Amino acid sequence: MSLSSILQRMATQGVLSIKPIVTSTRIIFGLLPGLGALIVLRMAIHLYRPDIEDAENRVRDHPFDKLYDCYDFIIVGGGSAGSVLANRLSENPEWNILLLEAGQDENVLSDVPVLFPTLQTSAIDWQFVTEPSEKYCLSMIESRCKWPRGKVLGGSSALNAMLYIRGNRRDYDNWANLGNPGWSYDEVLQYFLKAEDMRIPEYQNDPYHSVGGPLTVENFRYEQPITRKILEAAEELGYELVDVNGKYQTGFTRSHATVRDGLRCSTAKAYLRPAAKRPNLHVSVHSLVEKILIDENKKAYGVKFTKHKETRIIKASKEVILSAGSIQSPQLLMLSGIGDSNDLKELGIYPIKILSGVGKNLQDHIAMGGHSFLFDNPYTNGSEYCFNLNSVFNIGTLMDFTLHKKGELYSMMEAEAMAFINTKYQDPSEDYPDIQLFIAPTADNMDGGIFGKRANGLTDEVYSELYEDILYQSSFSIVPLLLRPKSRGFIKLKDASPYSPPLIYPNYFSEPQDILTLMEGARLVQDLISQPALQELNTRPNPRRNPGCSEHALMSDEHLECQARHHSLTIYHPVGTCAMGPTDNLEAVVDSKLRVYGITNLRVVDGSIMPTIVSGNTNAPIIMIAEKAADMIKQDWDGVTEDNPCTSDFYLRQAQDPIPTDEDKSTINNPPDIFAEMKSLFSNLPEDQPLNQNINLTRMRDHLKPAFDGAQTTRVKENPYNVAKSRKTKHSKHKSTYSPVYTSRPVSGYWTDPATNVANVPYYHVNYFPPQILGYPYYNAIPPVQFDSDYSQLHHDSILPSYVYNQNKERKTLNDQSSGDNKCKVWLHKNGRNYEVEL
Repeated sequence: MSLSSILQRMATQGVLSIKPIVTSTRIIFGLLPGLGALIVLRMAIHLYRPDIEDAENRVRDHPFDKLYDCYDFIIVGGGSAGSVLANRLSENPEWNILLLEAGQDENVLSDVPVLFPTLQTSAIDWQFVTEPSEKYCLSMIESRCKWPRGKVLGGSSALNAMLYIRGNRRDYDNWANLGNPGWSYDEVLQYFLKAEDMRIPEYQNDPYHSVGGPLTVENFRYEQPITRKILEAAEELGYELVDVNGKYQTGFTRSHATVRDGLRCSTAKAYLRPAAKRPNLHVSVHSLVEKILIDENKKAYGVKFTKHKETRIIKASKEVILSAGSIQSPQLLMLSGIGDSNDLKELGIYPIKILSGVGKNLQDHIAMGGHSFLFDNPYTNGSEYCFNLNSVFNIGTLMDFTLHKKGELYSMMEAEAMAFINTKYQDPSEDYPDIQLFIAPTADNMDGGIFGKRANGLTDEVYSELYEDILYQSSFSIVPLLLRPKSRGFIKLKDASPYSPPLIYPNYFSEPQDILTLMEGARLVQDLISQPALQELNTRPNPRRNPGCSEHALMSDEHLECQARHHSLTIYHPVGTCAMGPTDNLEAVVDSKLRVYGITNLRVVDGSIMPTIVSGNTNAPIIMIAEKAADMIKQDWDGVTEDNPCTSDFYLRQAQDPIPTDEDKSTINNPPDIFAEMKSLFSNLPEDQPLNQNINLTRMRDHLKPAFDGAQTTRVKENPYNVAKSRKTKHSKHKSTYSPVYTSRPVSGYWTDPATNVANVPYYHVNYFPPQILGYPYYNAIPPVQFDSDYSQLHHDSILPSYVYNQNKERKTLNDQSSGDNKCKVWLHKNGRNYEVEL
């Protein structure tokens, strides 16, 4: 957001505080160095982690001119469901499968768990937003909720939080009771098991789990200490630690995650890569489907799609399968003439089949954000007790990740643990909890607004009021989520163009009971933090409150309702917009075999078919749906013989998979163009903050390799001081945490603060990477923002010089590598602890 827009909005709202400008400026200064750190990480992965690069097994984009004119099955969407279908249907060598995906292949950074928030709002996210509302998302920009959706192979499984939750037994029994035979819990459990490769040791021999499936399930490899204390408090409150994917759901748990060897296991990795070399499976990326083709007999016979500005029609002899997700599956149906007659006619679309339920029945899990809790770090040696962005991205954690396959980059700071609990509105004897808690060993103040604020679309004004005064102070958050909302929303077409995002109306809190239940969830969180295990750490709520709710007493009914309406959080689980149901349900779009009513050879297979939302994260259920659908499709077409239109000379000429070209081989053998890759991934950066075009990757590699190689033989001793500590000057009410300036290794020493002229200030560098090798100026990568105590005057002259002071208080330039008594100390941060290195 530009400075002018902030000032304009402040003037409109009568806001006089300069803190929003401080927030915006600080975040802008942080974005590009942060991007530089990602580039360094990307290069380190290329050099040291071929298992992540996985160049040999990556899915190859099938050349546009080598695609057949006709396939047996065309799958629209290569996401969580489409990837499963492509694998399972291509198991039959007699069938030819085409998978069309509008996005690109996964970026290797998506494998790194800690980076998942950076992927939202990137080029692999559709970047949907809801329509403005006066009842929810009031603290978001333009009162719109951000709805990230994956535009990439693997879909949202490539950018989600990797949480593996099946839901509750009663969810599926209710589906069957609604008139959907075959969908009871006992009938769908086999498909959860078919997909799963459980690697949590205590569950491997459990009847509710299985091993050997494509989708790997583990605990997250790194856990922050505060998570253990929260789970201890849960036991003090009377809850048990349980397998929430097992016999009973009520209780607390360390999160089950779709990770393999600590790294993200998307459906593209789990299902597509093992099948990618099958000659009967063609995958075409950057391929946006504009329309499903339906003939006069109301039979789907193909699709029209565009790739690199070229448009083509390809036919399907058996089925077109729509797996575009809960937003775009109904969008494509409506664009193709299937939906509400009046809505279609208004946009000039001829109604082929009237199905009024298309786009209706929209459900999503709504949560209450903004409740963060401060605590006193019990560690006295400078190590962190929770996730702190300032201490995560440094040379030590990078070496842990790339050389030793451990450390904080394996953490998932949004939900290391979770719980399913009952409010007063739910009978606990039923084991059907109505609230889910996401237990995060961090809060939005701990990332400076780089991750959470941007992902949720929180305004600068609200963020600054809530968090600017407590930046990087030890915190955690527990987010209550409403598991079974009664409110229903809908999706409409904006116009008749497939390139226009649809209009999204979630209608959160349109049913009063929803907000009452969510308020009770927040009170249960308050009970949890009052337990002795957390009170030992002096745990207390953030004293700052949302400016839209400041007139209400803390934790009063009025305050909690206001908080829910202002800090509304989607948990990215939209479902139900092509609901499954029996023929007498006029709002149903598909039958129990997921076939679209009234249209032959057309199915929908994704989360949009859920008649009611499941009690938990939706990714695992969507994978189950695709596994079950694949079996149903195989059964429907087993032994069916009919004239096959896929017999043209063109089809026969292309019967062999194309020989790999030199370009294909270079993709495997040569280093990636990391600059182009990152610029493509983060193409939405502000135009006035361009990437530096002078980044020298060869020079970066030359800096990284000696540092890493030498680190393996360096002797270290634990540093008793907090080298990541923030510094507070006599002119600063706000703590400014400085990022490091160093050549190929971190340094520390003393310097004179140019803002205050205070000499001999200890200066430690632990957090970022050498700015000079990224093409940035030679001084500090992130200029620290200083301001007077009344926030009336910004000081932009506090840029760090390109020198430090050693222990003898002698000025040394950063290039000076002198030895003896004049040498500067070197510090590393490793495994959550700080060390002094003896060179």
